[in-house]
Amino acid sequence: MTRLPNIPKELLLKIAGGDSQAFTQLFDACWLQVFAHVRRYLKNTAEAEDITQEIFFHLWINRLKLPEVQEFEPWLFVITRNRTISGLRKLLKETTGAMAGTIPEISDQPSSTPAGQLDYKQSCELLEKAIDQMPARRREVFRLSRQEGLTHAEIAEQLNISKATVNEHIREALAFLKMKFGESPGLLTALLLISACWLARK
Repeated sequence: MTRLPNIPKELLLKIAGGDSQAFTQLFDACWLQVFAHVRRYLKNTAEAEDITQEIFFHLWINRLKLPEVQEFEPWLFVITRNRTISGLRKLLKETTGAMAGTIPEISDQPSSTPAGQLDYKQSCELLEKAIDQMPARRREVFRLSRQEGLTHAEIAEQLNISKATVNEHIREALAFLKMKFGESPGLLTALLLISACWLARK
């Protein structure tokens, strides 16, 4: 992986404390190097994007471990390497039907919290199913906001509704999701945060 910029310990401590702005700062500093490394091995841009999101999802979910990290760059490299190998196994199965055992196992992957052990795509599917349960207009507003990155004013103009109505739909949508994911709030936070960071880069 291309050498990362220096990541201050103070920034990691802020992220460990749940500071989403600090996490965005870290994402901005590291996402290109992580993506480039994954893309170099997978030769598949879409899959590399998915795995890059998984890596940062893993980092956020496991943020309480960050104060224990002595050297951030090697720690992130291990996570990136392991996720890349998993991606290679998946592509091997899809393209050749080969057994994944042809790629060596990596034994030093950092341990995960119970929430961190959730597969990223499975987690996204849970979120999508929850969004699908919303009333049609609320679902439309929420997707335009969180998945297409439109501002509330842009949504109001596109749907020909007031900005106050957009605000109300977003508030109700978030309240609904918090209720659905009440037992795992970190999952919801991570999915929405990673989505917002990635949209900002594209």
